[in-house]
Amino acid sequence: MTSRFDGKVVLVTGAAGGIGAATVRALLAEGAVAVASDLRPPAADLGIADARYIAADVGDRASVDRLVAATEAIAGGIDALVHTAAILGASGPFEQLSAADWSRYLDINLTGTFNACQSVARSMIRTGTRGRLVTVGSVNAFAAEPEAAPYVASKGGIRLLTKAMAVDLARHGIAANMIAPGPIHVPRNAELFAQPELVALFAQSVPFGSAGSPDSVARAALFLADPALDFVTGAELAVDGGALAQILALPKTG
Repeated sequence: MTSRFDGKVVLVTGAAGGIGAATVRALLAEGAVAVASDLRPPAADLGIADARYIAADVGDRASVDRLVAATEAIAGGIDALVHTAAILGASGPFEQLSAADWSRYLDINLTGTFNACQSVARSMIRTGTRGRLVTVGSVNAFAAEPEAAPYVASKGGIRLLTKAMAVDLARHGIAANMIAPGPIHVPRNAELFAQPELVALFAQSVPFGSAGSPDSVARAALFLADPALDFVTGAELAVDGGALAQILALPKTG
C-alpha cells in the first residue's frame, strides 16, 4: 500500500526535542526519507534511528546552508521542511530583561526560522519542487503570558513571517503554514507539567482538559506537509485543545 510520503524527502529541525522526534517518527511510519537535524544526535530511546541525522545550528546561517545542501544531495531535492527548533520558557519581567535575553530568543526562534525556511525555499526553487514549509509558532503568537516577552515576540514574528513567505513563495508553488501548539507534554517540561497546580490550570483553561502530546502536533505537521494539500498557504493551525477558542476560563459550577 502506497503512503502519502513514500520517497518524499522531509527535513525536520529540532529533531532531538519532543515535537521534532514525534514528527520524524510519524514521517518514517508514512514512508518518508526523514532527515533529522539538531545540535546533538537524538537519544536512542526517541525511536528515530532510521532517520538520517545531520548536525546543524539554526542560528548559524552557514550551518543551515550546509544542512540543506547535504539534505538535497540525498535524493536531489527537498519536498518539505518541518521547522521545530526553538528555545522555550520564561525569561523574567520585561523591565529586568537584558539585551542578551532578548537576542537569545530572537536569534534562535525567529532568525533561525528565517534561516531554515529561506535556505530550504531556495533549494526548492532550484530544483523546481512545489514544496511545503511548516513552521512551529505557539498560542503565544496570539496572546502573551507573564515574564516571557522575548519568547512571545519571537513566536509572533514567526506567525507573520510565515504569512510573508506564503505570499512571496506562492509564485513558485511553495506553501508555508504555521502550527500553533498550546501546552504540550515534552520530556523537558515533564516535571513541571506534573505539578498539581499546573494540572489544575490546564483542566480549567484548556477545554479538552489537559496538556497535549507531541504526537498530536506531529499529526498536524504531516497534514500541512502533505503534498496533496495543494491550496492551503499562509494558514495557522492551533493544536491547543481549544485554549485559543476560550476567552476566559470561569470556575465550573454544579
